[in-house]
Amino acid sequence: MLGNVNPTPIDLRFSLFGIPVRVHPFFWLFSALLGWNQDPRLTLVWIACVFLSILVHEFGHALTAKYFGYPPHIVLYSFGGYAAFQPYWGYTTRRAVLILFAGPGAGFLLFFVILGVQELLRRFELFPRNEEQLLLLVWALGSLKYINLWWGLVNLLPVYPLDGGQISRHLMTHWRRDGVDLSVKISLIAAVGCAVYFFSNQQQYAGILFALLAYESYQMLRGGLI
Repeated sequence: MLGNVNPTPIDLRFSLFGIPVRVHPFFWLFSALLGWNQDPRLTLVWIACVFLSILVHEFGHALTAKYFGYPPHIVLYSFGGYAAFQPYWGYTTRRAVLILFAGPGAGFLLFFVILGVQELLRRFELFPRNEEQLLLLVWALGSLKYINLWWGLVNLLPVYPLDGGQISRHLMTHWRRDGVDLSVKISLIAAVGCAVYFFSNQQQYAGILFALLAYESYQMLRGGLI
């Protein structure tokens, strides 16, 4: 939900449910790098799954913000996306937390929808008999489940600027005067722990991401940017 990505002439633009969406070209590149496969078809399916999943996530934020009267727009870019809005009035802690949680919540809902589709396909024996089609379908279902469950859970960790980190900050500032400072300290500890965990489990990309987020929290504490 944070960020400011400058537009380019080759951005993909469209509107859905009255909400403008802009997709930066680096979104496609980074999605491909995250799921690169020797079979280009599987890479393309992965990119489509990432696009759908991130879009659903951001629409969770955006539709909730719109419900509260804050007109949003969505941008998908290299490291994911954000739903931007201006809270003109009545922006309480409760509303902030609901808007933030609605993103991962939409992903969790999609996860259960995919589980239901998978069960229907199995129960009524609707899986394709063609081996190539079956491979692509199984890959798509597995990718959608993985992205919407595990990425959603990771996004709820109390690490700034992830949704969980922003939720932590809103709650801490609601309860304590030093809430921002405390939330950044929590973010630093959680990010370091996650980086160690991911590196120790050979998940280098996630480890690097959380190492960078830990450094960002450390800089905020050291520089007093809170």
